[in-house]
Amino acid sequence: MTWGNRFRLFGGLLIVLAIVAGATLVLNQRENQVASGSASINAIAYSVGSDYAGSVVSQAVKAGDKVKKGDPLMTIQSATLLRDLSSPKTVPVSAAYTTSKDGTLTLMATEPGVVSDIKAQVGGLVGAGQPLATIDRSGPFFVLAKFRVDSYDFARVEKGARVEIVLPNHQRVTGTVSDVKVQTVAGAADAAIKIASKDLIAGSHDGLVEPGTPVTAIMHLRDDGPLAGVKDSFFSLLEQIGI
Repeated sequence: MTWGNRFRLFGGLLIVLAIVAGATLVLNQRENQVASGSASINAIAYSVGSDYAGSVVSQAVKAGDKVKKGDPLMTIQSATLLRDLSSPKTVPVSAAYTTSKDGTLTLMATEPGVVSDIKAQVGGLVGAGQPLATIDRSGPFFVLAKFRVDSYDFARVEKGARVEIVLPNHQRVTGTVSDVKVQTVAGAADAAIKIASKDLIAGSHDGLVEPGTPVTAIMHLRDDGPLAGVKDSFFSLLEQIGI
């Protein structure tokens, strides 16, 4: 065998080994991923209510409206408030509402966001302390995802684990597992995973980053296999060189 043939044979063997090694790493990577059964973008929500019972005399917003901090939501006429205003009793002061001398109380948004629910209508009676409106804050957003995993895979779910969030237009953002809740059903774990991501900015990615947007979450499980160290080093190298 000539030296040229030997070099070609050696080069061919290196190529085959590289292909096999790459395929092995990719297969190992896929075995350490699990896709969500369902997932959606969510926002931290807060409720607004009145300290006084009364009747709703006007409503400034409806579900789906965007509000800024201090925007009026609805006005309530309250006989109890009117009585307190005419007595030495101190009327509570709140960032969530303002009061007028005629016994009306105007509820306001305390944080910017989107009105997701209104629980009162003009002319309706409302009670003291009753939640009357729910507002989804403008951020930060997070993803709630449900996974069905067996006991072995559940043992490899870790807080801080990397998660790929696939938006409806197939754009991807990265996040991390921030909370895990589990319920066992028929020997399998139904895991509810909360995923945090700094890339979930309201209105970003062609307007898809909004509460309620359905997504797919691909969670990376802890790798307990013999190639764990090699795989981590390989993918770390790829990230460093920007691939």
